[in-house]
Formats: sequence, structure tokens, C-alpha cells
Amino acid sequence: MDRRAASFLILAEEEAGAAERLIDAFPRQAAYQLQQAAEKVARAILAHEGVPFGTSHNLGQMAAALPEGHPWRADLMRFDHLSPAATRYRYPAPGGRIPPPPAQEALYEDLADVRALIGRARTWMAGPA
Repeated sequence: MDRRAASFLILAEEEAGAAERLIDAFPRQAAYQLQQAAEKVARAILAHEGVPFGTSHNLGQMAAALPEGHPWRADLMRFDHLSPAATRYRYPAPGGRIPPPPAQEALYEDLADVRALIGRARTWMAGPA
């Protein structure tokens, strides 16, 4: 596996672990960490495939950077709902309102999905045994 791609997966695992520890006490920060974990998986896949990608945190855009029919395009697109968490919960709205935190149940579901994504990506990038 490409060293950069492998490093992205290590960081994704760390961020998923941070999210798990934050869900109950700090769900806004947990949502951000889950977005970051999914983003690192997407960046790992893009790096593995040699697809350059800029600094956007939008998971849908990352998925769309893969060619039509690519085996990971649809899987990554499923995580686009996490894209707004890169900023939504970390800053007040223009009027000063703090957005309500995401539901803990949804965060736990996303955590399980992100962890499964990390595992599948690691296996896929390792190639045939």
C-alpha cells in the first residue's frame, strides 16, 4: 500500500477514536471528527488511485473526483451528509446562534459506518492476499 494512503488511514482511525470518546460529552466535536475520519478515507483512496484533489472538505466532491463506475465512488458519496460537519458545528451562525448538536444515535451509527469504511479501504488497498 502507498505510504501516503496508509498514513491517511491511520489518521482516519485516530479521528474515529476521538469521535467515539466525544459523542456523549461533546457531540458537535464528535461530528467534526467523524467528518474528518471519512475525509481521510476518501483522501487515502484518491491517493491510492493517483487522483489529485485540492483542499476542499466536501466528501461528495471527493467521490465525484473518481471516475464514473469506480468501485469506491458510490461508497464515498454515502458519507457526503457528513461534509457540513467540517464547519457547521464549529462556528456560530452569522447571527450568533450556535447550531443544535447532532443526535447521539446518528453519531454512533455514523461511527460504525466510518469504521467499516476504514476496514474495507484497508483491505482493498492491501490488494489480493
